Amino acid sequence: MAVTTTVFKLLPGKTREYLDLACDIMEGRRGEYELSRHRLGLTVERSWIEPTNAGDFLITYYEGDDPVRSLRGMAGSAEPFDVWFRERFRDLTGVDLGKPDSLAPGELIFESPKLAVEGVLKPLATVFPVKPGMKNDWREWLDELLVSRAEEYRAYMWRYGFAVEKAFLLHTSEGPLAVLYFEGSDPALSIARFARSHNPFDAWMREEMLYLNGIDFIRRSTAPAPDLVLDWAETRKIAA
Repeated sequence: MAVTTTVFKLLPGKTREYLDLACDIMEGRRGEYELSRHRLGLTVERSWIEPTNAGDFLITYYEGDDPVRSLRGMAGSAEPFDVWFRERFRDLTGVDLGKPDSLAPGELIFESPKLAVEGVLKPLATVFPVKPGMKNDWREWLDELLVSRAEEYRAYMWRYGFAVEKAFLLHTSEGPLAVLYFEGSDPALSIARFARSHNPFDAWMREEMLYLNGIDFIRRSTAPAPDLVLDWAETRKIAA
């Protein structure tokens, strides 16, 4: 299984329309949607809307045999559902998914060891910038979490009920963006707790992200959490 992400900014005033589109897909056109994703080789697709000072961002997480190839296949597809989806997407984001250079799939650069967290796992993805000139520093910091800080990092995962954490790097016309993807008992609550924690490791992580990404987690904890608006996983064999 491979994974990737995409991030697009919704046009001003279009967030409500995207919510209606997601509802239409999952209810009125679910059969067509599932056939499309099965045909493209995708097995998981989850989307969040995250409000920021720069506008509302649409974050989508994908799993499949080769999700980057799947996205490129959707861009060139002549299937009626895929054409309809691209047209609606362009209306809401201003982005034409039919153009090859419109897609900038995220590169997976970090994946935590998977922990056996009890209960139903909830997914969450959040987006933030990487400061200019800091891409390599950010990669090195993530490597540090799995090497010299591995025991502290594992304790942090257990402390907040995270089963997995993944980090993606996206190259966009507005500069590099990072996406963090979590699965855990309650990732939104855990991130809010992390922002207020006095644990020395947590404080060190917040300082590093403030330096590398400009993210003040204490202030960010008062902002609305990303809203999961589409959550689909292939659970059955779909007839073509």
